[in-house]
Amino acid sequence: CLIIDMDKFERNVAQMAGYCARMSVRLRAHAKTHKSADVARRQMAAGACGVCCQKVSEAEALASGGVTDILISNQVTDLVKIDRLASLARTVTIGVCVDDFSNVAELSKAAVRHGATIQCLVEVNIGANRCGVPPDSTVNELAHAIAAANGLNFQGLQAYQGSAQHIVDFEERKTTIAQVVAVVKQLVQSLAADGLQCATVAGAG
Repeated sequence: CLIIDMDKFERNVAQMAGYCARMSVRLRAHAKTHKSADVARRQMAAGACGVCCQKVSEAEALASGGVTDILISNQVTDLVKIDRLASLARTVTIGVCVDDFSNVAELSKAAVRHGATIQCLVEVNIGANRCGVPPDSTVNELAHAIAAANGLNFQGLQAYQGSAQHIVDFEERKTTIAQVVAVVKQLVQSLAADGLQCATVAGAG
């Protein structure tokens, strides 16, 4: 049973949406904590462009509860789960992170089979050392592979440096994030020079 103090909840939702609006960034709230379509819809009504989650099963539950724009901020590589992802993309906007060329082909086959379009972000290893391709020419190569694949749309980059949020010292954390931003700006410029625009550059942490 999810118990919510509505006054605090509504204040927090409004505060986060207002902060992102002032910073001129889109808010895509992470639903892996609350796992509630009701909460997600309220976040979107307050200004969030959508929500993200970690698994196909979470995306399915959110979509069945009326959430219409979902990013799986992770890679989906199991063929059964890819098929479920593509099926879901027929009725709601679905995005996923990609860091492997063979995964592009698998996602494309499933999207074509279901007559769907899957939004894809190239995940860049920007310092978390968890997943993602290195911030070099591989980014452009993978982005072009996505753009050329049937049923897939190159949406931009996922550049999540989650470990930075654990740096306690403000100046050290600021320096780390500044380095990440500089690298990502170069990647966006390189992609633009290659004819690929990044509609989304996802980060946070």
